[in-house]
Amino acid sequence: MNKWIRTTPLSVACVLGMTAAAITPRPVVAQAPAGAQQASIEELVVLGTRRQGRAAVDTAVPVDFFSPEDIESVNSSDMVDVISNLVPSFNVSRQPISDGASFIRPINLRGLDSHHALVLLNGKRRHRSALLQLGGFGAHGADIGSIPSIALQSVEVLRDGAAAQYGSDAIAGVLNFNLRTNSEGVELRGRFGEYDAGDGRERTIEGNIGLPLGESGFLSLSAQYAKAGATSRSVPYNLTLGNSGQFAGQLPVEAINNELTVDGRTFFGPDVFTYTYDEAGNILQVLPGSDGIPDDLDPRYRENFENINGSGPFSDVAQPWGQPKREQYMLFANAALPISEQVELYGTANYAVKDQVGGFFYRRAGVTQLLPLRLEDGSIYDPRQELYPAGFTPQFGGDVTDYSILGGARGDLANGLTYDFSVGYGNNEIDYFISNTMNPSMGPATPTSFRPGVLVNDELQVNLDFTYPVEVGLASPLSIAFGFGYRDEGYDIKEGEPTSFEIGPFARPDPFGFCEVNDCVPGDPALNAVPVGSNGFPGYSPEFASSRSRDSYSAYIDFEVDVTPDWLVNVAGRFEDYSDFGSVAIWKLASRYSVTDNLNVRGSVGTGFRAPTMGQISTTNVSTRIDPDGFPVAAGIFPADDPVSALFGAQELDSEDSFSYTLGLSTTPIDGLTLTLDYYYIELDDRIVLSSAFSIGPDEVAQLEALGVAGANTIAQVQFFTNDVDSKTQGVDFVASYAFDSDLGLTTLQAAVNRNQTRIKERGAFINDQTEFNQENSTPNWRGNVTARHTWNQFDLMARARYYGKYTRAENAALTNIQRFGSETFVDLEATWNINTNYSLTLGGQNIFDSFPDRTQFQCCGRAYDSASIVPWQGAFYYLQAKAQF
Repeated sequence: MNKWIRTTPLSVACVLGMTAAAITPRPVVAQAPAGAQQASIEELVVLGTRRQGRAAVDTAVPVDFFSPEDIESVNSSDMVDVISNLVPSFNVSRQPISDGASFIRPINLRGLDSHHALVLLNGKRRHRSALLQLGGFGAHGADIGSIPSIALQSVEVLRDGAAAQYGSDAIAGVLNFNLRTNSEGVELRGRFGEYDAGDGRERTIEGNIGLPLGESGFLSLSAQYAKAGATSRSVPYNLTLGNSGQFAGQLPVEAINNELTVDGRTFFGPDVFTYTYDEAGNILQVLPGSDGIPDDLDPRYRENFENINGSGPFSDVAQPWGQPKREQYMLFANAALPISEQVELYGTANYAVKDQVGGFFYRRAGVTQLLPLRLEDGSIYDPRQELYPAGFTPQFGGDVTDYSILGGARGDLANGLTYDFSVGYGNNEIDYFISNTMNPSMGPATPTSFRPGVLVNDELQVNLDFTYPVEVGLASPLSIAFGFGYRDEGYDIKEGEPTSFEIGPFARPDPFGFCEVNDCVPGDPALNAVPVGSNGFPGYSPEFASSRSRDSYSAYIDFEVDVTPDWLVNVAGRFEDYSDFGSVAIWKLASRYSVTDNLNVRGSVGTGFRAPTMGQISTTNVSTRIDPDGFPVAAGIFPADDPVSALFGAQELDSEDSFSYTLGLSTTPIDGLTLTLDYYYIELDDRIVLSSAFSIGPDEVAQLEALGVAGANTIAQVQFFTNDVDSKTQGVDFVASYAFDSDLGLTTLQAAVNRNQTRIKERGAFINDQTEFNQENSTPNWRGNVTARHTWNQFDLMARARYYGKYTRAENAALTNIQRFGSETFVDLEATWNINTNYSLTLGGQNIFDSFPDRTQFQCCGRAYDSASIVPWQGAFYYLQAKAQF
């Protein structure tokens, strides 16, 4: 298949009309880039341009530039939170009880998923995480949380579609993390912080040292160790059964001592019940038994949940909602060594290990996993009596290992041609573990902890890039950039330990033929069938394990020239060919024109694409979700080309196509004040999304069993990835920066506001009304940051306000349960005492007024807040930092 992504007369007219506005040549005036402090010509960027030495203020597209001081002003050992606080169009949610997404949180830029934002490290593509988010539309991007802030010299954020320049994924924009280049000096930081609620205690120690390499080279080494405790923002476990029509309101855990009948299904509380029958075998009466199993208030219940949070004794919360417990080690190295006046060798490497664990959904007493079973000798095994008297909450975690190495050579040739040759390899691995659970189908032989499997994403890249200036008689030489690339991508799903996916004898009723000999009445434990696999996250069986790979080749060419001193024009084109779905060609035009000494017009238009990730192509997963009545059910996600998905009409994945344009203004009306305003529009066709869940009935179960799907009788839902949506995203970015001196010191004011809206233009048969509604409405349309910094003598003061607008979320497919959430503002304060040139102390607080968003009206299972929202809901956090520099 061969694609040429479309051009339109309107798109060409936009750029031609914009660039043809040249009137009288005027000198270019430097403006402050978005999010930066007072701009200076030294803020050179590699994003949005391939001309060497291009300042951020001179590019044709908006590029945010963040200094080490900007980065350090956000106190967090997670880079995801740092960027989210600095860039309003960059968002991330907490994602509790969401499998691996609780640990590697997917981000979005301009309302699009993490795989629509390309991540670079020193201008080179960063490998993806092994995690594929199994919620929303199924994001699969890089793990920027594996980059420590102390290793960074700057961060650049290109807020423009740039796939023609950088390749697949750069549809919403590009993030480039530049590592330190110091050849001397030592910096040490130690931070301690805790939430106002008394949990989530975080300790961070990090350092950097610069070493000389040869006469003029450098080796910069950075390291970070961080440990953060879990948090819980839960209410006592409750069950909302309003959807069933038989139970309404809240049912506290203390009340689950009685039999519940919902939609014809009977569930039992902490006591085993005695049955009486009529002559036809119908149940006449259910009476509490006296088997000695304690109720929920017994001390054994408290012991059962003693270590659920991993951070303290039982606190009457059966199911915590909050951030997971985390411990991480990160190492980064950046080096360069000139070996002649024309040639320089360079390289980067990193190694990061993160160990994280959080809770899953509570399995209350009486659910299927805890049904009594009749053993081969006729005796009854009751997991509540033997293992979990009051139910259980699985503890799920992952050991994340991330490493990469890249090396290259760059230099200049005598004719002005520059070259950059590099080879890099990156690997991200998640080794899952789950404890405080069981494989119900194994009965009394079940372990309580499992290793359910390993996910691995690895990428090899080879790049050869050139630039060549050509004098063409214009205001600047024509910069011609061209290059070639090769990538090999792999994605492995490695099987778990056998007990994590074993189909035990109790996966089917009466496994030992007890009822063939005895007259079993309804309700006899011999007739019970229970789920298969480590409950909460069944292990990857050999049938679900896989190893897939693909390679791709690319070539690009990029022209950039100042036609006049005021008029910059950039044209780029790219061709890529993939071994699994074919080839694609895309283009981009961009321009900037200085209308007056203090007013610039800029804009771009172009096409783009995104190849389906290897994770989206190959992921298989069976995990536990909660149905509308609050009961745990197994949900399976299968590859689009799997026979299971084919039962519901799935087809092999293809690439996404995009068309986008931007138009913006920047002005410096008075000295020290810079204003920028940029409008953007992004169309995505054949967008790859995770389908809505298809319910499994008896006919589908029979078909799944015929296909050999393990535990088919326990799978209640099936999902798969599909090219099923066409969407459009549009918005506005406004940035203001003002710096002034006074007798009291230097003051810098910054404001950044984003208005973003996504609409689904067309959808196929695999996305339901709830998915469409939430995709369009569940993220605030408005986000903004206002930051004030003041330096006075030995003191630096910072105040920041973060604004999140209103949003709406649907809780069911019929769109009858919809909640509207109000706006919220969070205030951060920080004060630094620079004791001398070597030492400083910082005291600060984030969300100092302890603000929270609206509580959710649908409080199933102890959830108090909309856990999937990008609006923070952890409360106030206070910290102290000590820093030493030599």
